[in-house]
Amino acid sequence: MSDNNGSEQSRIIRTQDENGEIYSFELIDVMELDGQEYGLLAYLGEDNDSAGGEEEEEVVIMRLSKSDDSYTFETIDNDDEFNKIVSYLETETEED
Repeated sequence: MSDNNGSEQSRIIRTQDENGEIYSFELIDVMELDGQEYGLLAYLGEDNDSAGGEEEEEVVIMRLSKSDDSYTFETIDNDDEFNKIVSYLETETEED
């Protein structure tokens, strides 16, 4: 991503759902598939520590759209599109 506004270490993304709730994610990576960019985001849950045990990292894939000089993360509602991305990621992981 070419719009680094500061530290490369911490890229926190805040999204708002249809109910107005705000969620925080850390941008792990940006990938391109068939001309469309997607962001791999790790959910930063505020109350994960309450379980006291080992916590599992929740990773989310969102479509990345650019409008003027800003980026927007959108949920992927199309099952075929989502499954294609997951298959691509699994193939890439196996090759590494």
